[in-house]
Amino acid sequence: MLAHSHRIMTAHPDRLHTRIAELEAQLTEQEAVSAAKDAFIAALGRELSNPLAPVLLAVERVRAVAPSADAGRLEAALVLLERAICAFDRRTRVLLNLADMTAGAPAPPPGPVEVARVLRAAMDRQAEVSRRAGCILSVDAMPGLRALANEESLGQLLEYLLVNAFRFGAGRPVILRARSADDGRVLISVIDRGPGMDAEEAANAFRLFDRPRDDREPGLGVGLWVASQLAGTMGGRLWVESELGKGAQFHVSLASADVSPVAPQTETLQVRGVPAER
Repeated sequence: MLAHSHRIMTAHPDRLHTRIAELEAQLTEQEAVSAAKDAFIAALGRELSNPLAPVLLAVERVRAVAPSADAGRLEAALVLLERAICAFDRRTRVLLNLADMTAGAPAPPPGPVEVARVLRAAMDRQAEVSRRAGCILSVDAMPGLRALANEESLGQLLEYLLVNAFRFGAGRPVILRARSADDGRVLISVIDRGPGMDAEEAANAFRLFDRPRDDREPGLGVGLWVASQLAGTMGGRLWVESELGKGAQFHVSLASADVSPVAPQTETLQVRGVPAER
């Protein structure tokens, strides 16, 4: 048996070296996956524990001020509690979406969706988050523009993109825009004025567990990947255009429901300062 193996090794050295190189590459890839999983588990622990401390603190404040019937202090404690619960809810929904995507759960069927209404709803849901980030969030959409999508999935996708924009473009305007593209499809864009990304970061932006090299805030590296998967379930595509120092534009392309749009309109949620410049 050993003699036979020796004959194979000596007769086909190139093939053997190629196979060894393939195995080494597979091992390196598996080690990278394992490291990414370990990092994800560590980040997951931080992400799930971070909102719990404010929840417990808010509960203690409510207990402290309740006997005094101080309405102002009680309201402040309840606001803190609500924020912490919302933060925890966002994190758990990210994990639920991740579980559904990786398990191959069936996607809800797409249908005609009024894009401006979905964008306005996304703006309303993110009002508190944008306020805390110091961002002016505006919606610039064509009334009557409809896309073939699932309304809930599109709303979730926009939430991921907006949270990302508030995170990296804090203190600066964020624009949520919808237009009819030259190819007849519906183009939805989330535009921020953050630090932007270089070509390598932009190329890896939608990789699972990938996070920017200079990102100092905790995160799972999951949100943009889930957003790209949600776009795919609706027959769409998600990509980013960015340069260092020039912010980022995340674009979602969806099939049109073939309704002629009318003139654009802009709705602005002003948080501080002046509305975003056009």
